[in-house]
Amino acid sequence: MKHIEVFVPGKVMLAGEYAVLRGGHALAVTLSCGMTVKVNWDNHAAHWEIHSNLWPEPKFVYDDHTPQVDMLCRAVQFAARRCGMHGGTVEVSSDIEIKHGIGSSSALRLGVCTAFYILKNGPDASRPGGLPIDAVHAAWTLQSEGQGIASGYDIATQFAGGLVEFNYEYQDNKWKPHWFRHDLNDLADIVHVFVGGQGAPTAHTTLTTSSWLEGANRTERLLDVSESLIDAFNVSVQWPQANNLKRLIQGCGAMRQLFVGSPHFPSSVADQLQGIPGCDQTWTWKPTGAGGEDAILIVGRTADIGAVTQKLWTIGWHRLNVPFSDSGARIVSKVIPEKSGSKSRSIVQPVTKELDRD
Repeated sequence: MKHIEVFVPGKVMLAGEYAVLRGGHALAVTLSCGMTVKVNWDNHAAHWEIHSNLWPEPKFVYDDHTPQVDMLCRAVQFAARRCGMHGGTVEVSSDIEIKHGIGSSSALRLGVCTAFYILKNGPDASRPGGLPIDAVHAAWTLQSEGQGIASGYDIATQFAGGLVEFNYEYQDNKWKPHWFRHDLNDLADIVHVFVGGQGAPTAHTTLTTSSWLEGANRTERLLDVSESLIDAFNVSVQWPQANNLKRLIQGCGAMRQLFVGSPHFPSSVADQLQGIPGCDQTWTWKPTGAGGEDAILIVGRTADIGAVTQKLWTIGWHRLNVPFSDSGARIVSKVIPEKSGSKSRSIVQPVTKELDRD
């Protein structure tokens, strides 16, 4: 029997919402919380037994074509078919809150695909950490099938770790992701993630908001504002002087204003924050990811957002108490049977910081 345990971090999108689907860039950062996927592959087993802290009883996936409704069962069926692996056990544990929109579904897909691909083909020795790029492509395919439209920024960010700038293209009808990792530097002092809303289904939110953007021909404006905002983020994180922070605050405000009136804009939050001194001057805010009430970003120095924090607390929102992280997906441990037939040996192989930058 072969065993592997993979950890995938959560993520937060800082900028590039919807623009990345139209040729622009996205900027996202990983969090220290995450999801652990453990897979035991048994060549003699005829089905997969799946356990998770998300439900009380195990679920089962058989080697047939029965459509799987559950996201985790569907991911296991997908990866098992691709790798020609017919049975064993899968265990998933997570401290990523689903309704916060910080990468639970992409972590699940990436974790399952990574675990299966490494068990089947071994680590990729050409890449630091040994994580196969094929697993990233497989996770994106699975995500696209589930959501209908997906750039893969979240999967690439969680794979690479840290502050990641991402874009993609299609080459020979194949998804070609590109990413670059920036230093985190002072990000934690100027970007604050708040949660507390009701959440929003990614697929539905993305499709309806995309239709809204295209219906009013807002795409060109979206790309201009988004690219300027990403530049402002990168400059402010590396050189957090007052003039750079002011540019970032203005950029976030412009992005937020663009989405006012969109189907899932968090108007109730906007009404509460309107009128707090310093808005769009010493601090600002914006939705993140697909939008809705998954999470919001408060941008400004910690010393300048006290009144904002207090107001959000009164309406049920609070700061996400999870630090940003430099670490991406990694192998926690794996057990490989010796060729000689002796006892298995356990190898702990964490991924290193320097991953593929494409």
